Amino acid sequence: SMPSVWRALASLLVACAWASPKADLKRARQKIPREQWRGHDFQSMNARLNAQLRSSGHCLQDCSQWTTPELQQLLRQISKAAEKELLAVYAAAGDPRHQRFSSTAELENHWAFLDAGVDDEIVEEMRRDGLCHEAVMWWVHHLSGETQQKLSAKGVKIPSLPERLHAAPGGEAHAVYKEYQHQVSCQQCHTGKIAQPEWQNATLPKPLPEDKTHPGRERQRACDYQNQPPCGPCEGLGGRRWADDPEAMTPIPCEVIHGPELPATTKGRYPAQATARLTGETRTPIEVIPTKPGKYIPIRGNLSLGWAGELMRMRYDFEGLGAEISAQTLQQAQEEDVGATIHQGGGQCACTPSIAGIMHIHSFEASDSLDPLKLPPEEGGVRYMGRVRVVLDGDNPETNNVTAIADHYMKWAFHFLVDADEDSPSFGLPLRLYGATGVRQVFDSWQLCDPSASHPQIWNLPTGCKVIAAACSVFKNASTQPSIVI
Repeated sequence: SMPSVWRALASLLVACAWASPKADLKRARQKIPREQWRGHDFQSMNARLNAQLRSSGHCLQDCSQWTTPELQQLLRQISKAAEKELLAVYAAAGDPRHQRFSSTAELENHWAFLDAGVDDEIVEEMRRDGLCHEAVMWWVHHLSGETQQKLSAKGVKIPSLPERLHAAPGGEAHAVYKEYQHQVSCQQCHTGKIAQPEWQNATLPKPLPEDKTHPGRERQRACDYQNQPPCGPCEGLGGRRWADDPEAMTPIPCEVIHGPELPATTKGRYPAQATARLTGETRTPIEVIPTKPGKYIPIRGNLSLGWAGELMRMRYDFEGLGAEISAQTLQQAQEEDVGATIHQGGGQCACTPSIAGIMHIHSFEASDSLDPLKLPPEEGGVRYMGRVRVVLDGDNPETNNVTAIADHYMKWAFHFLVDADEDSPSFGLPLRLYGATGVRQVFDSWQLCDPSASHPQIWNLPTGCKVIAAACSVFKNASTQPSIVI
């Protein structure tokens, strides 16, 4: 997969032509590249890595000179010689360099499925380029320096890293492209290098089959950029849920006022400094692609936002559950550092690295400057769906069975409603956020002011909280050194 391989290759820190076993393990444990091995974009990164590979003694042959069968044969050879000790390091750390397939048969079946989808020259080039990236990643990270040297002495060459980033093929989404963009992920709305393997691949599940009891209910429950025909203004908004089946939901009442042919009068954004109450429910576990039946837990609490200058902060206080406080600097976001999150509840407190960085307040705007992907709407980028009249399904009096006029924005798997009634006191503010396998949050009682004005300690690290990451220094009154290192 392309972007995951690109990021993994950036950790190539070879100090000499062939590494020692100890150096191999040190490199395997190194996740973040030194500055000199980073590029500002896809092309510059791969040009820099190609130069590094050549200067380190590896024999490169331009990717364009390889065929798909030749690359697959090289990958078989590398897989057979892979160092179990290195693979164990990646598996234990949830590192994106881990071995993707548990057996040769699984790998061969995967290849056969993708190769069957190659139907023209453009897709064939994309398939080949993806294999070039994968071959180099396997060579660099799955083989010891000694094995690389032995294979090179036998005349084994490796492909260069292509400097071209492919766009989606015309027409419907293609399986080969889905493989190519395997790492397209949470980073549209969160900025940072995602370490947890369960969050690295945000490829969405296929659209739900037609609901036999209430045809169309499946598109109310879940609708995203993959659906054909495309989602309408009232689709994908979900409702109160108690299980995963589309029938286990009371859809939010919705009436179309107009579609995207008329422009929105609002912006798809959260306020920079504000507090709001929220109600709804969350699926547990929250999964991009569900692997087990979900449970749906009611939530009630407050959302606080504290974006100021170079600092981005977000806090959730849930009744009966505790608080979750995240912070990230703009510099951290630019360096793909996810920042830190405080988890407080049940008499315990710990500050750890965040999963994916702060959710951008401009997430549902096409101009979001922190979105590194900038996908077009047909590939999961932000789309204005139109204006709707809904009967809100919150649990506070302000949002329970209350009619509202809203602009509907969709991005990836999420649907965002913004108050579009110019006579409403919350005009231009978020009303609701929904993800089919995640949260349903209904907002009310927005207060547009700095949350720390009334709660001076709101962004502080609580006294006695365990600090597990140096990034926790982003919080006020926090030590710059972790008190516990895991």
